[in-house]
Amino acid sequence: MRMAYLIMAHHDRPALERLLQRLLTPGSPDFAVVHADAASPLWRDLQARPLGGPGRIITIADPVAVRWGHWSQVEADRLLIEAALAEGCDYAHVLSGVDWPAVGRDTIVADIAAAGAQACFIEAVPGVQEDRMQNWHPGSRWLRLDPQRDRLAYAAGWELRRIGRLADRIGTFFGMQRSRPYGRWRKGSSWWSLPLPALQTAARELAVLRSSGRLRWTACADEHAVQSIIAASYAGHLHDNKRFIHFDDGASSPRTLAADDAPAIRASGAWFFRKVDAATDPFFLDTF
Repeated sequence: MRMAYLIMAHHDRPALERLLQRLLTPGSPDFAVVHADAASPLWRDLQARPLGGPGRIITIADPVAVRWGHWSQVEADRLLIEAALAEGCDYAHVLSGVDWPAVGRDTIVADIAAAGAQACFIEAVPGVQEDRMQNWHPGSRWLRLDPQRDRLAYAAGWELRRIGRLADRIGTFFGMQRSRPYGRWRKGSSWWSLPLPALQTAARELAVLRSSGRLRWTACADEHAVQSIIAASYAGHLHDNKRFIHFDDGASSPRTLAADDAPAIRASGAWFFRKVDAATDPFFLDTF
């Protein structure tokens, strides 16, 4: 089995390089595809000093500037999937640059074999937060602006949200709704693992969504697009996404994990966990 690791990275080159070294074990046929946020210092660094490992590490040559909550995150998914398909793989795992494997490669391969050739390890819950995809969110690109540093853009974003709510009310009044091309929208984590047929389906449908403009003015489409596509075509093959991620109550980003989390990580049966920071707690380097 040849596995592709599709990595979305935004910062911390040393962490990215450690992760790549850990994943691409000597003698395995696996490879990695890295999408570095085009707006990040990491991307500028990678242009000046490309990652090593010729033939095993592919860096997306024309990445997108990724904004939290914006459909650009889905476009990054599409670029990663298409690069993996062009290189040729049997399975692909989407990771962030601050993830770490919880188990060895042999365990992942054994779990896939036990689940079946078309097993899709992806979270896809129906009908949760469908308003993100069905309502109009013209201010989605400014969801995480700092009101102190970006006052004018932040204010403009709130005005655009008001316009979006007005458009929703008008559409509801006239009985018009945005399309649901895959039935009820599914919601799930952005981090998943899929076999080749599902990757091919995702690549085809993401290209359609992109060209149709359906993802524009949505919010957090990365938690709905691939999930809904896969659930529509592989409903009988969905499994837990095999990720350990901990959100504190009310938090919109996962907590940085520490040594105290190691027993829970092991007990979870997850393949990967996030997020880690060697400067905060390097427990993962020796423990996993």
